Amino acid sequence: MMVMAAADSTFFTLNETATAIWQAADGQTRISEIAAKLCSEFDVVALEAHSDAVQFVKELAEHGILRISDQPIADASPMPVSAA
Repeated sequence: MMVMAAADSTFFTLNETATAIWQAADGQTRISEIAAKLCSEFDVVALEAHSDAVQFVKELAEHGILRISDQPIADASPMPVSAA
């Protein structure tokens, strides 16, 4: 899967783990829940899953692809995705 930052046209090619994070980042699901999902789907320990998820989400947020919030986002409409 690929996603693109509309602001600067940066493309991100997502591996299987990043795709799982992207699909779970719906504006309602906490990062801890996303990390738990990674643990159940992949052979990864909780601390590593959480650290990787936070790092990935922050990188996408820096490019304006995702928004980070301490509260659920009221308008959690999915952003357009380009399938590869």
